[in-house]
Amino acid sequence: MHQVIYASAACIAFSDKDLAALLLRAREKNERIGVTGLLLYHEGSFLQALEGGEAALNELYSTISADKRHKQIVRLVAREVTDRHFAGWKMGFVSMSSISKTLPGFSDYLSHRGELDAKADAATRVLSAFRDGRFHNYVKL
Repeated sequence: MHQVIYASAACIAFSDKDLAALLLRAREKNERIGVTGLLLYHEGSFLQALEGGEAALNELYSTISADKRHKQIVRLVAREVTDRHFAGWKMGFVSMSSISKTLPGFSDYLSHRGELDAKADAATRVLSAFRDGRFHNYVKL
C-alpha cells in the first residue's frame, strides 16, 4: 500500500458547484481503481492525500500533475504504508466554503483545531499543517 500527499494552487476560481462536481468524478474514478483519500480545499489551495497500489497512484498522480486547473504542485509525502488512513473514503472532501455538508464524503476536518499527539504520523502532521495554513499556495485569479 502506498500513500502520496501533495499540495497545489488553483489556477481558476472553484465554486461550490465546481468542487462538488470534482469530488463526484474523483469518487467514481477512485472507487474503480482502488484508491482512497482526502481532498482539502481552502481559499484557492488544495491538499490531497491518496492511497492505493503503487502503479495506480503513479498513474493518477501523473494525470493530476497534468491538470491545468491547478499549478505549483508539490509532492509532500510519497511512502509505503501498512494500512490505509482513509480506508472508508473513496474520496473524502473538505472545504471551508458554504458547500453542503450533506455532500457524500464531506468532512469538517478543517474546522477542528487542537494539538497534535507526539506520535502523530506523517499524514496527520501534513494534513494539520495545511489546516493551519502552512501549505497554502495563493494564486491571483
